Amino acid sequence: MFKYKSLLAAMTLVALIMIGCNENTTDVADTAPSAPTGMMATSLGADKIAVMWTSPTAGTFTSYKLQLTATGVDTTFTVDKAVNAYELSGLTEGTIYKFSLKSVNGTAMSATAATISWSPASRFTTIGGNEIRLYETSASKGSGLRLYNSTTKTPEVLSISSGDNWDIGIFNRDLPDSLDTGSPGALNLTINKPRATLIGKIYNNVNSLDEIYEAADLTVLAAGAYTLPNVATGGIAFVVKTADGNFAKILVKSNGGKILQGTAPDRYVAVEFSYQMVAGVPHAGMNSSGVK
Repeated sequence: MFKYKSLLAAMTLVALIMIGCNENTTDVADTAPSAPTGMMATSLGADKIAVMWTSPTAGTFTSYKLQLTATGVDTTFTVDKAVNAYELSGLTEGTIYKFSLKSVNGTAMSATAATISWSPASRFTTIGGNEIRLYETSASKGSGLRLYNSTTKTPEVLSISSGDNWDIGIFNRDLPDSLDTGSPGALNLTINKPRATLIGKIYNNVNSLDEIYEAADLTVLAAGAYTLPNVATGGIAFVVKTADGNFAKILVKSNGGKILQGTAPDRYVAVEFSYQMVAGVPHAGMNSSGVK
């Protein structure tokens, strides 16, 4: 009998404690974390974009929510907190996608988002399986580049006699350690049709277009041509807008610390580029007129 009463008393005490705990417990809302910042993007191909950002510097967060928005598209992805970059494929060239990223802490999200708008662009690294080379003007080979021929569906390397179809070209003005690049009109090659305008800025010491992320809108540069140094540890890239309204990001590659490669009179620069097939669609969030 004693054992039964003791057990019953103990059970009653535990029940009272549990009831007391239940009466004094309230749900604590998750604290909204700080937002990520510095959203940037780059085109990896005709159907692929990569974005990157700076992680929150204060507060606790458990993951990210990345929202992709375009006409007829509204998709949300959960992104691991340990990463600060993300690739998305299956996209459509010429469509401008808005990326909106928030940090997440349980059920709470940051009050603001890091955002950027971007469109994928085609990538060209070869012509007919061969490296794209533009030769100095003293060479018999082509020194101008037509970024895209809509009939052949490829870029073209052209000589000065076909200069009206150039978008950009190179011109060595008897300077042993440098060369000029830009639109044919800016290079003073007696070509009357300026085909491209330099846009954005010059990117130094890059080895791949995949390394170049943009955060700001692109604007027209004052210079019509740019002097490339012959000695460069890495490649040099720049953005152009063609006369037809297509944007392209061009990388002039470095090999062995040199931009100008080969031997005279057939020295050359090797290039690769991304090219937006849809006119008027920029590489960055706005075009030069400020229209989304």
